Amino acid sequence: MSFLTLAQGDPIGKDLLKKLVNSRYGISPPAMESLRITYRGRTRARLWRVPLWARVDAVATYRFPREMKWEFKVRLLGLLRSGYTTSFDGTAVYEQHGFKVSTITDEVLVESARRRAWAETVFFISPLIADPQVHVEGEGNHTLRVWLAGQEADVAIVRLDEDNRLHEVEVERVDPADGQRKRQFIRPVGELVKVDGLIMPQTIQRYWEDELFMELSPVAVDLNPELAPDVFTLREENPLEGLDDTEENDST
Repeated sequence: MSFLTLAQGDPIGKDLLKKLVNSRYGISPPAMESLRITYRGRTRARLWRVPLWARVDAVATYRFPREMKWEFKVRLLGLLRSGYTTSFDGTAVYEQHGFKVSTITDEVLVESARRRAWAETVFFISPLIADPQVHVEGEGNHTLRVWLAGQEADVAIVRLDEDNRLHEVEVERVDPADGQRKRQFIRPVGELVKVDGLIMPQTIQRYWEDELFMELSPVAVDLNPELAPDVFTLREENPLEGLDDTEENDST
């Protein structure tokens, strides 16, 4: 474990963080400021009131540690298709269905999105070691608490397996579907695989309390893509935008 970490914390916490990094990336963790990942998997959905699994294709984009965007395409029973986007730019939450964008500034839901973004930052591990704002605190041999300076309430609990691999990341946040405060877990499943040069778990499972609600496998990775400053701030789209005068006239 010859790499250096800028994270602040007690000796036990910093040692656990180094073990966690080493178990995922070895002695050469990648520099990770931004990330775009394409996933394929399944998610919980409902057909009328019947709960079913639906196929999902998703693209997740991050600018660590506070910004994220998820773009989903969901297919149910191979017939019903829908798509939506949810984004967080550090201050507001955006939900897009079709061309319609809703901007959410409710304090509770912003806190929930901030904690989600932090949990996902922690899951990738590598962004933690290059940020002096990161604080770690050990709790026993296989658990550490991780937070950003000034955001002590948004703590993520990280548990390691016996071999020091990541077991799960836990945060407490409000479930936007029902407004209830719950524990959310992100858990890696299967062996580590290399996807476009980035080492990732074969599958990532997401839980609300004990209920599995999404299972995704990475299929493509763009490490440190250049991102526009406002890429996480969604705006309502004009379906005619980009059409020239001839196209507009032809459509009337």
